Amino acid sequence: MRARIFQTETFRLSAIYAGLFLGSMLLLIALVYFLVSHAFEASLLRDARDDLAAIRKAYFLAKKGKELHEAKEMIDDRLLASDSMDLFLLQRNGKAIAGNLPAMRPILGTQRFGYVPPPGAGADASGTLLGQGAAVAPGVYAFVGRDLFSLGRAENEVLAAFGLTLAAMLGVAVGGGLVVSRSFVRRVDTITATCRSIMAGRLNERIPVRSARNELDQLGATVNQMLDRINALMEGVTQVSNDIAHDLRTPLTHLRYKLERARLSARDVGQYQSAVDAAIADCDELIAMFGALLRIAQIESGSRRAGMQAIDAADVLRDLVTLYGPALDDSGHPFGADIGPGLHLNGDPQLLLRLFSNLIDNAIHHTPVGTAIALSACRVGGAIRVAIADAGPGIPPEDREKVFRRFYRREQSRTTPGSGLGLALASAIADLHGARIFLEDNRPGLRAVVEIPAIGREALARAAE
Repeated sequence: MRARIFQTETFRLSAIYAGLFLGSMLLLIALVYFLVSHAFEASLLRDARDDLAAIRKAYFLAKKGKELHEAKEMIDDRLLASDSMDLFLLQRNGKAIAGNLPAMRPILGTQRFGYVPPPGAGADASGTLLGQGAAVAPGVYAFVGRDLFSLGRAENEVLAAFGLTLAAMLGVAVGGGLVVSRSFVRRVDTITATCRSIMAGRLNERIPVRSARNELDQLGATVNQMLDRINALMEGVTQVSNDIAHDLRTPLTHLRYKLERARLSARDVGQYQSAVDAAIADCDELIAMFGALLRIAQIESGSRRAGMQAIDAADVLRDLVTLYGPALDDSGHPFGADIGPGLHLNGDPQLLLRLFSNLIDNAIHHTPVGTAIALSACRVGGAIRVAIADAGPGIPPEDREKVFRRFYRREQSRTTPGSGLGLALASAIADLHGARIFLEDNRPGLRAVVEIPAIGREALARAAE
């Protein structure tokens, strides 16, 4: 577990950020160190120049013959009033007259050099001096300096403060990286264990998702949705397999029975011909069933998207009315249509015609003679709503979603004609168009509703060009 924590991407990122932080802090420390040292030295030199100016003033304001005496008195007063780090020298012709420094070679300007601390300087003296030298008068030289112990102490305090801060921040960064990495590893282990459990056959297992909704939670929720979809598809495959076996067994049993009866009881060519005709009809029913399955598979694969174009659904619905009007009248179902304007959408005209014709066929086959059937179409907001309503017996609410499954029939004995694929094909076409298809109560009867996303007139005009 510990080795894996150091190998996680989270810990690597934490280490990278910690390294960037360390580099930034080192640059900051170097900059602050330079600024503090420069400011402190500038302050020391400014005080030294002020003291030199005071020595000059005392020298030139003194009475004639008293110049050195007054300058010496001023230095002695400064030594009495200052701390032990103040260093003075007044010399004439290379001989020290006043101060606590020995005579030196007269150098003008700023100087930094090592020296022997004077008696009484204490342990605080560093032995490094920074000061300013100047000529007071011909043959008279003065030097004022400061021991750099205070500067070194200030620099050490700054470095210590930054060092403690840097150590604390690095500790927080490393600790935070370890905590986050440990949490990340635990979440990954949970996801891995769940996936392995699903691979072992426990398809109902799902990845735990917390309320934090971070990246791993979003990934887990997406994987759970994918698993739900896969589980639903597998259940659908299982159901379709069972339904195919059931639906094929009935017509094949009928076919075998008819052929066997013809072989045993037919006496002339006419009886054999009737048996062959019945067998051909049963084969046509099986071929139609497999043809419907192939069309559903083709539509669900998305291969028919190439036929999508901007169309006016009113044209498709008017063709539908022209096609089904006489058939509905012949079947004894009064038919009415109310098609509104502005039904522009992106779709395949042939598939949409098949979708709506399947819904009408379903209404015809499942309502008694004399039941009125109505088609209506209008635009509602950003969708086109097409409804096919009847006043028949309807479907209970608990079965309204199930009827869109392949081979599903409310009549389980399967003695009524049909394969149970008409609404499944309609649902596949609706999904291809990004549409929503559902059944609702018509009070009395049933209303099949299809809501398809609409497009504007501009898109329709561009498509026409």
